[in-house]
Amino acid sequence: MAKAAMSFQVWLLRHGLMGSLDNEIMVITVKGRKSGRQYSTPIGYLRDGEIIIALSRGSNWYKNAVATGKAQIEIKKQKIEVCVEAVRDQVERERIFALYKRDRAKNFSRLFGVPVDAPEAELKQALAIRDFVKMTPVK
Repeated sequence: MAKAAMSFQVWLLRHGLMGSLDNEIMVITVKGRKSGRQYSTPIGYLRDGEIIIALSRGSNWYKNAVATGKAQIEIKKQKIEVCVEAVRDQVERERIFALYKRDRAKNFSRLFGVPVDAPEAELKQALAIRDFVKMTPVK
């Protein structure tokens, strides 16, 4: 059932039928690191200038994108080839976390499992269990 719901969401996104959610959800297509097959998944994103940022908690799309270093994303019916890089630098991770606190405050607790105004220790723990990727458009 969940797979069918995700497929439907991918279809809605590709046809520009998600309304304002098009500003927060995109489709990422990655090549399976084991199977070699193409997989398309709806994921949340955040813009940081020309860079697209996404977060994960051990998802297959994340593992595949980081393993290959590339993906195709679709935002507002526009396909973009991107280079994918895991964000490992702690200072950069904290900067991105602050962007999510600022730009996704209404969804922050759903994304990170803690309220945006949680005590610092809880925020640090929430950050520690998330993976971030930066996606840079290929020119």
